[in-house]
Amino acid sequence: MIYVQLFEVTNGVFKNQCYLVHNQYEGVLIDPAWDYELITSYIEENGILLKGVLLTHGHLDHIDLAGKFSKEKNVPVWSSDIDAITFRLTYSKLQLVSHLKNFKIGTIEITPILTPGHTSGSVCYLIDNHVFSGDTVFIEGVGVCSKDGAASLYDSVQFLKNYLPEHSLFWPGHSYGEAPGKSISYLMIYNIYFQFISKKSFIAFRTRKNQHKILEWTFNKKINDRFSR
Repeated sequence: MIYVQLFEVTNGVFKNQCYLVHNQYEGVLIDPAWDYELITSYIEENGILLKGVLLTHGHLDHIDLAGKFSKEKNVPVWSSDIDAITFRLTYSKLQLVSHLKNFKIGTIEITPILTPGHTSGSVCYLIDNHVFSGDTVFIEGVGVCSKDGAASLYDSVQFLKNYLPEHSLFWPGHSYGEAPGKSISYLMIYNIYFQFISKKSFIAFRTRKNQHKILEWTFNKKINDRFSR
């Protein structure tokens, strides 16, 4: 059985959600950042053997502790090749993932899903029925992107909608009001970006001007109804 441990961490500017996925014996970290002692204490107190680190993308707040965990625990770091090149990731134990090519870290089976948009090499990781979506998908919305990125992000969201089982649970890299661990069926109702069927409308809405908080999405049924048509 797979367990998900959430760590809410901050450096005073960025507030992140990083995760330890484990089966009581072995574990994998996803986007570890900011608080090495907090994460390490949990791992050691629960007798979990850390086997690796997964990166959803190469932004600093998602890779902050990847190198430290890799060095201190002598474990590999996995990333897409695109973001490894773009962000010049140089971990000595760097491993590259491929779209939908399953692999195992210890006894934990992982399906990487390439989901470009927020970055060109963003990856979601499917582990059991859990989806670790980084900044591709939040419970409340989707990540910041350029106009070209928004076009890719639309395709990524459509792929996730069609590929993932309806009982899949999303664990994003940030929260803007809603707790992580919501099902894809929940997102289909409350996340407006899962309701668009027009790429043009998706791009226009994601890149609209005068957004008060570009990373924040407040549920609003009237807006929801208007743009989901």
